[in-house]
Amino acid sequence: MAKYELVVIYDPYLPDTDYDQQIEKVKEQIVRRGGTVTNVDVWGKRQMAYEIRKKPEGYYVIFTFEGTMTSGNLRELERSLRLNEAVLREMCVAIPAPKPPKPEKKKKARPATAEAAPAVERRVFTETRSAGDAGAALTTDADR
Repeated sequence: MAKYELVVIYDPYLPDTDYDQQIEKVKEQIVRRGGTVTNVDVWGKRQMAYEIRKKPEGYYVIFTFEGTMTSGNLRELERSLRLNEAVLREMCVAIPAPKPPKPEKKKKARPATAEAAPAVERRVFTETRSAGDAGAALTTDADR
């Protein structure tokens, strides 16, 4: 079953009893279209990033629901919310299914014996030089 999240921003100047009625209307619309509401998260009045209909804040409600809803049912739900005068904005998104965990990578086994390991040539530098000495090695006393 697909999972969805619907964010609705209501007019912040409605009476508190109207918010409860609006939330119940949205729940009924979701159930009527074949979904089951799993969670309703009321955030309340929040400041918005920009004004919508000359209102600087909105009353946020997030509905989480699941069901086998067709795209037509989702469009109809969004349309009914857009026609509602109390709704400033709405957005419905599908929540993607969680990805299965990645299998752990197998580590390459190192050879147990020195015979099986390839010989690595190691160079040991005993003389220490600075970057300024690099050209000095090329010149001789006769060149100076």
